[in-house]
Amino acid sequence: MNPEWPDRAPVSTPSRLLPLLLALWSLLACQSTPGGVHVVVEGTLVPGSDFDRLSVVALQAGSTTPLGLATLEGADLHLPATFNFESGPATPAGTRLTVRATAELAGVVRSTASGEATLTEKSGANLTLTLPPIPPPPDAGTAMEVCDNGLDDDGDGLRDCADPDCETRSCLSGGLTCASGVCSCPGRMVGVPVVRQGFSRRSQPAALVPSSGPLADTLIIAGGRDSQGRPSAALDIYFPESTRISSKALTVGRAEASAVALEDGGVALLGGVRLNDVPEPSLEWLTLDGGTSQTPFSPALTARAVATGRLGSDALLAGGRMIASQEGTTEQRNLAVRVRPATGDQEVLGRLSLACPAGGAPLGNSFLLAGGCPGSGSTSRTDLIGPTGTLGVGPGLPTALEGPAVVSLSGNRALVIGGREQVGAALVPSARVFLLEQSGGVVRARELLPMDTPRPSPRAARLGNGWVYVEDSTGVPSAWFDPAAEHFTPATPLPPRHGHTLVGGTGTETYLVGGSGADGGLEDSTLVLELRCL
Repeated sequence: MNPEWPDRAPVSTPSRLLPLLLALWSLLACQSTPGGVHVVVEGTLVPGSDFDRLSVVALQAGSTTPLGLATLEGADLHLPATFNFESGPATPAGTRLTVRATAELAGVVRSTASGEATLTEKSGANLTLTLPPIPPPPDAGTAMEVCDNGLDDDGDGLRDCADPDCETRSCLSGGLTCASGVCSCPGRMVGVPVVRQGFSRRSQPAALVPSSGPLADTLIIAGGRDSQGRPSAALDIYFPESTRISSKALTVGRAEASAVALEDGGVALLGGVRLNDVPEPSLEWLTLDGGTSQTPFSPALTARAVATGRLGSDALLAGGRMIASQEGTTEQRNLAVRVRPATGDQEVLGRLSLACPAGGAPLGNSFLLAGGCPGSGSTSRTDLIGPTGTLGVGPGLPTALEGPAVVSLSGNRALVIGGREQVGAALVPSARVFLLEQSGGVVRARELLPMDTPRPSPRAARLGNGWVYVEDSTGVPSAWFDPAAEHFTPATPLPPRHGHTLVGGTGTETYLVGGSGADGGLEDSTLVLELRCL
């Protein structure tokens, strides 16, 4: 229906009468009326196939309030159709009317025509409204592959750069083009490094880039350890557009804490350890002025180096090292806990099947955990935590892994990358990559082509455009993962840095924050690797 029309109550007859300020009749033939407007609705539309309902509304010119409404449908539907409008006490001769006719099919407007006339004495005025024909759907021509949307647009089974039609065409902003089936910078490494100075010196801070809320698109760096190895209270908020850094302080110094951005845009720092490695049983909210507000966990909870995600408006903590009062006083490495950041209340969801997961990441509306944490042994198991907090076992991987990177992809997908795999009795560096995909409540795993080189201690971060940056603490060269081509591309080498945190931005940038450089001293800079060509 036309969105300017108000709702109206249905009546039972095909030709409907709604007297408001005018009397409106639907007639099969034109009848002479003193002081009125005689309306004929015509056109080439075919009743029943092009439209199944004809509606005519009369309004006082310049107003949106209907004076009368009539409809034809069923056996009474025909063109041309005639309607008479008579003057009355509230709408005398000389009143200017707007009349609109609309043809609908299954409640969707297919054609409409409108005009104006004046209520005229004696034989009345005449108004003819011609409904235009329904235009044919546009012919888009032969489908062409779009080289940067992750879809098979032309239906040949090949997406983006994997389709030969995309060869030499642009596949990503920043100068990347398709070459030999890969989105890359032909003849050059992919990525442009930029150094940003002025950050607090610390190693292994918690860091994230919220995608919504008052701190959207900012880089938040909190806690970590100072040059003496003590928990740091430093809090830096970096604004990429202006390159401005706002430096504040946490209520308490924290190391090994976890940061989470909630669905309402709020940002919280959870747990960790304070001075002398005493567990910190609280969380801190980041306030709009850049400060923090501390809230204790209730009941008591300590959590350090845990995987963090979201459960609706709550925070999810899993793996790492936790002591929940409901479970006693022994540190556990396979717990899953829900925390309500607004109050600090928390509940233990249960124990994972993984004795010590290597990492976790969102997978659709669930949370995936995979691999054995470094030093704990390999496993092929995966765990899934559902959107309501239900714990379940995910699909098994074809090989047992220790220390793989686990990272979320768009489209209800996630990657499990590298680590060390079990080969006989030995653990050897792995180049294997597995993609897990959720569809209709079912999660399946499939193996992708291996990386160009094994990465035994990988870390990965997803960028806002969907690409993934992968590095390795052993010094193996870094790489980009293109989720459309499901292919790895070498990344531009960066200056050596250790003890840093890897964070993906909301655009096409990756941040390496904190840590030490080649001389071993803590850096006051952040390395920004932008996904573009030099």
